[in-house]
Amino acid sequence: MPKLRDAYGNSKSSGYTIDFFELTAPGAKSAMLASPFFSTYDPIERLTKRGCEVKLIVRLCSVTPPTVVAKAMADPLVTLRFFTSRAFHAKLYIVDDQAMVGSANLTSAGLMSNREVSIVVRKDRDAAFDELPGLFDLFWSHAGAMTPDILAAYQTAFRQIGNPKEEAEFEQYLTKLVGKVDPPSAMAGSDVMSKRRSFLEQLRRKYDEQVIPAFREVRDIMLESGLRRAEFADGDIEIELNRFLGWTRLIHAPGETWKQSTLVAQPERRERTLTYLRDWAQVGDTRAGDMYYAEEEFGNIARLREGFASVSTIEAMDYDQMFDTLCGCHAFYDMLRFVSGGLPGLKTDFAKRNTLPEIKATLAYLLHGDGLMLERAYDCIFDEKWKLGRFGENCVMELVGWMTPDRPPVNGRTLKALRFIGHDIAG
Repeated sequence: MPKLRDAYGNSKSSGYTIDFFELTAPGAKSAMLASPFFSTYDPIERLTKRGCEVKLIVRLCSVTPPTVVAKAMADPLVTLRFFTSRAFHAKLYIVDDQAMVGSANLTSAGLMSNREVSIVVRKDRDAAFDELPGLFDLFWSHAGAMTPDILAAYQTAFRQIGNPKEEAEFEQYLTKLVGKVDPPSAMAGSDVMSKRRSFLEQLRRKYDEQVIPAFREVRDIMLESGLRRAEFADGDIEIELNRFLGWTRLIHAPGETWKQSTLVAQPERRERTLTYLRDWAQVGDTRAGDMYYAEEEFGNIARLREGFASVSTIEAMDYDQMFDTLCGCHAFYDMLRFVSGGLPGLKTDFAKRNTLPEIKATLAYLLHGDGLMLERAYDCIFDEKWKLGRFGENCVMELVGWMTPDRPPVNGRTLKALRFIGHDIAG
């Protein structure tokens, strides 16, 4: 077995940069990788196939193809963030207590054939190592969270401009679609994000780096185990998953008990999930304080997806139809807790807080507006122009989930259930 070198120069005599990843992968627990150019998944795969969790920062540019970005996004052990600016030049690779810094990008040429120079720094030997995780964290805190809608915009930019067009042209075009994401620089004050971008990044990181992977993990366990109920088996898996999580919250984690559950790693989360899925599959009545039986749930979600399918279908609704359709969102229906008089009381209260034109305008913008989905969701949660009374973050994100194929329906119950299972998510 070759030994890890102190320097790599991409030659037989000096060793190849890719060797660093192969030699550090066995037993590796975590890696922090930063590279402006990213065109091969090989070094990432060498780590994740050994169970190593990877934080990866890349630059979206004409050298980084969307296909390899999509592969990283699909890997459950990878969390991907990005910059769009050519000011991002760092090549920093930290695997547990060893790091490599130098000139090599995560490309086939950078790892194998270009004449690069990269040196290896070790925690147990080199004092400089202690500075490197902090430098990575600085980049990480300013990088953008990669989301499905940003990937879609990136794919559009790549088709329109693409490699090998001039970098400045690609960056300018991409910025129009996803915004400008700059790394911190040495300029005074340059490490301060705008308030809007800061809050938007918090929203992206919460849902795309924490919530969506947690949903996928539970969904995959449900599908692999076959622990599904007959009344849901022929329907959208998201409907049963949403109801399972809501039921878990009500039955197994009532009140504030969900907060007391310990955070655990994936193997123990899997065992917990299987325990609750077995209960779910065997229990006689899954309603248990929830609002719909299975057949009613299917109807409610179908009405949401049909009624809000386009701007024209939204515009065609009167207030009664609009209210009845919105009640298919559990988070909206749960607003009953804050009003008196049951559904009629909520219906009156919602009408007092929002006019029908305002409701239609917000839903049309949220579900069918221009720009990125999460930016529109942010506006509908925080911007006075778009936000509705009695329709906060849980309502917005659940509705987005029911209407968007690559996003799960998220509400307060499901978040608390995921936290109870052991996922690191705020309820």
